[in-house]
Amino acid sequence: MDAPGLPEAEVRDAYHVLRRVNRQFFGGRRPITAEIEKFLRESPIPDRALTLLDVGSGSGDLTTVAAGVFTSRGYSPRSIALDRDPTALALAASDGLTAVRGDALRLPFGDASIDLVTAVKFAHHFHGETLGRLVSEMTRVARTRVLLLDIRRHWLAYAGFVAWSRVFTHNRLVRFDGPLSVLRAFTRDELLDLAGQSPDFSWTVRSYAGFQLALVGTRVR
Repeated sequence: MDAPGLPEAEVRDAYHVLRRVNRQFFGGRRPITAEIEKFLRESPIPDRALTLLDVGSGSGDLTTVAAGVFTSRGYSPRSIALDRDPTALALAASDGLTAVRGDALRLPFGDASIDLVTAVKFAHHFHGETLGRLVSEMTRVARTRVLLLDIRRHWLAYAGFVAWSRVFTHNRLVRFDGPLSVLRAFTRDELLDLAGQSPDFSWTVRSYAGFQLALVGTRVR
């Protein structure tokens, strides 16, 4: 889905398939909901008009889920979906999100300007130095917390997604990108090693059903 020149209709269909995956399969929505609730318990924001930035948001469906948790707790979040794909941003804007086209490795926001910065199933697109830059940019703009939610690399996750995609979708982009994403995903120790580059944050890793890991950083200085 990252390759240039793909048919827009096929890309749009792929996003709709991924929305269905997040809604119905692999525990897609539960981790982000649980992490937002933990954030509000552990780091209450006195200003009810808090800010949320979702880096690499795709079509923004999980950004909308996160914003809904805030709204249900009496907040009025400014929810920003950042991506480089105009098709994804059009879908995010149609859900009422502030859609920003931008570079995840050079975020167009000031230092410590966003209450919560998330990247959901996005970081596995990076590796090495660029992965470090992604986390560095997220911690730079985060005022309070960083949440990197991604896939746990495991052969069962790979086999499960291959089997699911053969039954539930004909979209070739999803059939190719889904298993590849599992292969590019993380272990718990890899995420903790990545977090060690940002000492201004206290870090932890939590596991969720559906082979998902959450790397959570809270600003301490």
